[in-house]
Amino acid sequence: MLKRERLDQIMKMVTEENFISVADLAKSLQVSEMTIRRDLDELSKSGKVIRLHGGAQAISSQDGVERSFQQKRGIHIQEKQEIAKIAASLVHDGDTIYVGPGTTLETMVADLKQENLRIVTNSLPVFKAARENPRNYELILVGGSYRRVSGTFYGALSNNELDAMNYDQAFVGVNGISDAALLTADIEEGQTQSIGLRNSQRRIIVADMYKFNHRDFYQFYNLYDIDELVTNPQVSPDILEYYRQYTSIRTSI
Repeated sequence: MLKRERLDQIMKMVTEENFISVADLAKSLQVSEMTIRRDLDELSKSGKVIRLHGGAQAISSQDGVERSFQQKRGIHIQEKQEIAKIAASLVHDGDTIYVGPGTTLETMVADLKQENLRIVTNSLPVFKAARENPRNYELILVGGSYRRVSGTFYGALSNNELDAMNYDQAFVGVNGISDAALLTADIEEGQTQSIGLRNSQRRIIVADMYKFNHRDFYQFYNLYDIDELVTNPQVSPDILEYYRQYTSIRTSI
């Protein structure tokens, strides 16, 4: 089999399985694992697959269907819990933080252990998760038009309220990261999140490893303007190296 044919086969198998191991690829294509690793490194550098420890993952393309926050709760649970702990470690006692919508950020606020926090959010699920935290933080839920698919308040009322406040840190999730673009599915929801980021002294994006090289409808912020990106340690070195040209990346506490 020619190299080009082998790469095409690898792409087909990765796409069909979403994740496939080096061992399985080597066995199916009857080549050495070293050859497969080199092939995956080449495909990763060209942005065609996500290189993970022990194998590779397909890069999802925009499918036009936005999952609800209930559906997202059941996806990549371990990876979300991992980065939620990292993000929570960045909060300081006495901080006022803006927390955007997202299932990872629900986990983050539920696990916060700092003292005397003020948490501002326009996400009803995030507010509910923070309310269950036993530390009795000061909570501010920003109102506005309600978007059921994400459980988020947005629009002029939300924007005016968020714009009247200042935050020590902002924690915001994304649907995708492509080059310097931070992407989400809805224009108005993205605009509301951008206000929370803009009014913060420190801006932090919390994104699991599946968000890299993934596009969505609306670019709401630029990665160049972010202070730190929190993601999983399993992200391939090639992807980390590429995105570190835009901002600092944290993969551990």
